[in-house]
Amino acid sequence: MTLRVSKLVVRGFRNLAAVAVEPDPRSNLFVGANGQGKTSLLEAVDFVATLRSFRGATRSQLIGHGVAQAAARMVVEGGESEHEFRVTLDRKTREVSLDGKRPERAVHYYGAAACVVFHPQDLDLVRGAPDLRRRLLDRILVRVVDGYGEALRSYARALKSRNAVLRSATPDPRAIAAYDPMLARYGSAIIRARLALTDELLPAARAAADDIALSGSEVSIAYRTKSPTDAEAYREALARAIDADRARMSTTLGPHADDVVIKWSGRVARDVASQGQTRAIALALRLAELEVLRARSGRTPWLLLDDVSSELDRERTERLFARIASLEAQLWVTTTDPAIAALLPSATRFTVHAGNVTRG
Repeated sequence: MTLRVSKLVVRGFRNLAAVAVEPDPRSNLFVGANGQGKTSLLEAVDFVATLRSFRGATRSQLIGHGVAQAAARMVVEGGESEHEFRVTLDRKTREVSLDGKRPERAVHYYGAAACVVFHPQDLDLVRGAPDLRRRLLDRILVRVVDGYGEALRSYARALKSRNAVLRSATPDPRAIAAYDPMLARYGSAIIRARLALTDELLPAARAAADDIALSGSEVSIAYRTKSPTDAEAYREALARAIDADRARMSTTLGPHADDVVIKWSGRVARDVASQGQTRAIALALRLAELEVLRARSGRTPWLLLDDVSSELDRERTERLFARIASLEAQLWVTTTDPAIAALLPSATRFTVHAGNVTRG
C-alpha cells in the first residue's frame, strides 16, 4: 500500500500565504528562488505528519509574522482508505485531530501519515550531535511500534523529575530512587526497540548507498548504549550510578545518553567522510528509513526532497529518482534549478513565489 497526499491546505504557516495544493500521486516538482516558501511548504507537510519541525523550529517560529494562528489540513490516501489530518497552532496551544477526532494512540496518527524528508540539515545526521541520530530512530519507531510514543513520553517525564531531584540543594537518595522503576521499565523498552531497528537499518542503508553510487559495504551503523536491556538489571545499574549522578546533578544512564555510531570505511564517518560522501550517507539513511517503514508497516511513505539540486550531483540525483520510481512512492521535490525538471519529465510542476504556490 502506498501512502499519498491528495490535498494540502495551509494558512498562517511561516511565510506561506493561504495555500491549497492537490499534488500528483507520483511526482511533484516545486520550483522557485530562495526564500519564496519552498522549504516552508515541505516543512508544513512533514509537521502535520510528525508534529515536529525538521528545521528545529519552535511553535512561535512556525506561525507566520503578523498572524495569530497557523493551521494545516492534509488528506492522505492509502489503498482503499483515506484519512484527514488537521493541526492548528497558536502561541500557547496545539490542536491535533485525525478524521475529526483526537487520536487515541500515537501509532495510529503517525502510522497513517508516514513520510520521509531529506533536507540540507541532514548532513548533521552524520556530523552532528547524538540526539539527531536518536531522533531518526524514534521517528521510525513511533510509526511502527504500538506504545513506543507513550514510552518516550513517560520516560521523558520520569527523567525530568529525577533530574530535578538531583539538582536540588540536598538530594534525597530515596527520592531519586523513586523514579528508577519507571526509568528502567520504559528506558529498557526504548533501548531494545532501537537496537532491533538499527539491525534493520544497516542492510537497508547499504543497499540504498549502492543504488546512489556509494559503496554500501563501506557504511556501518551501530547503536551504542551503556544501559542493560533487561528492566531489573537496568534498575540495578541506576542504583549503582547514583553517586555519579549526584556529582553531575543529572542522570547519566539511559537512552537519552545513547548514540548511533555511523562509520565509513571502518572509521567514524564525521571524521573521514568527504562532503559528498556525507551527503550520500545521509541520503542512504533516509532511504533506509523509507524502506524499513515500508517493510514494517506494509505502507510506502511519501518522500520529501528539499533543495535537491544543491545537495546531490546529477548522477546521484538521477539514480535517486530511479529508485523512488521503482518504489512507486509519491515524491515532492523542491529546487531553484528548473533543469531538474528534465530528470522528472512526468512530474507535475508548481511555481513557488512570495509564499504562493501555483500549478505550472
